[in-house]
Amino acid sequence: MRSEFNIGIRQPRRPSRTVLNKGMKKEPVIRQYLVLAEQIKQVLEENPKRSMRDISKWLGYSPARLSQIFKLTFLATSIKEEILLSDKKSIYSVTVTTACNIAKELLWDRQVGMWEREQKSCSGALKY
Repeated sequence: MRSEFNIGIRQPRRPSRTVLNKGMKKEPVIRQYLVLAEQIKQVLEENPKRSMRDISKWLGYSPARLSQIFKLTFLATSIKEEILLSDKKSIYSVTVTTACNIAKELLWDRQVGMWEREQKSCSGALKY
């Protein structure tokens, strides 16, 4: 014996990308990109066969832009911690380019010094 009946099941609506990103708009841009860089690093560590080109296609970034974002993973741990956890207003004015220039320095002590100078110059600009 076989029974058939129709049930009005429909696929649930996914929230749009703008709804998902609404909460992220409040976060500093550098924080958003640092989180993305760490996620890319995790994907590459979990599956070494993946390439930056594959990931750039998934995310819709050019490979060059993605590699620039990935350079943020070379920042000193103390700088990353400050970017992720700090409530300083000066974090909002730090650009990815500035952070990548700091990440080019190999010695973390020098990176921290460069970061502190950048923060002082940004906080001075925000006062006026």
